[in-house]
Amino acid sequence: MEVVHKIGLPISANIYSVNHPELPKNTHIICMLPSQKIIYNPVICGKELRKLSLECSKLFLRTTWGMMPSLRKLSMRELSEIVVLRGSLGYQFDVAFEQLFKRHLPRCFVGARRFRISGGEFGANIFYTNFDALPDDGVIFTGDTIATGVSLSHTLDVVRSELRRRDYNVRKLFVFSIAGSFKGCTRLLEWEDRFREWWPNFRIYLFASEALFGLADNGTDLLFRREGEAILPDETKARVNKFYGDYETGFLPGNICAIFDWGDRNFKPERHLGDVLKFTKESARVAKDKKAKDVLKRIALEARPELKKIGQRLPNPV
Repeated sequence: MEVVHKIGLPISANIYSVNHPELPKNTHIICMLPSQKIIYNPVICGKELRKLSLECSKLFLRTTWGMMPSLRKLSMRELSEIVVLRGSLGYQFDVAFEQLFKRHLPRCFVGARRFRISGGEFGANIFYTNFDALPDDGVIFTGDTIATGVSLSHTLDVVRSELRRRDYNVRKLFVFSIAGSFKGCTRLLEWEDRFREWWPNFRIYLFASEALFGLADNGTDLLFRREGEAILPDETKARVNKFYGDYETGFLPGNICAIFDWGDRNFKPERHLGDVLKFTKESARVAKDKKAKDVLKRIALEARPELKKIGQRLPNPV
């Protein structure tokens, strides 16, 4: 059975459908340049990351509108974004929507805080919700990186409860992840079934950039290579070979996180760059292949001046 199958769309990205029994039927991988710059260069963070993330979200929206002609008939009152604080803020769906459609995107907010229980096991608390913009018989969007899927699961739980409390109908949920694990995304199949108990025609559409990554034992790192989990199109494997070394045997494909900490990369770049330098130092001690050693050295050389720049005095305003 072919797991990944390429779909032709007239946009500047390659789209693949993913056929796997543990994932929603409408699961896709998007290979696009802005997300590749993010995923293969961990030094990118802060302002540059936000710029690339915005381009990712615009391409995601172009993809959904290209694949689903029915979306073109929607009015603003039938749409809403579910903003999962704070990760979703990095996706800038509201800005992307305004630039593409010249319209305001209604937004609901869910505050979800993940916490470690033990080892790679996590739980999540919901500490804030605002569903003022929740549509009846509408389509909802959300964007976030997905590791264990715990925060997303708790978010969907409160969304489902709010829809039921208001006696609203819901048609579709679109989920976009610049980096998402296979394991975390499998939770979406369960939630699709739970929503369909009340709304039989409901469907989840998942779009993940570049791959569905393996989840490391620590419950946070998203790995290019992990047996039984990582799903990559051939073109992604070719890029891994180019940037990080042999996909099957190289050190980095099975050890470097594809995204590091998404929140820190967006909102705390100093801490993110510190984590990157810590990873390069620790990995250089154990990596055996030359490609890995060369890449780790280059990443460290690029990260140090970026970290130093954060501590410099601000320039005069333009």
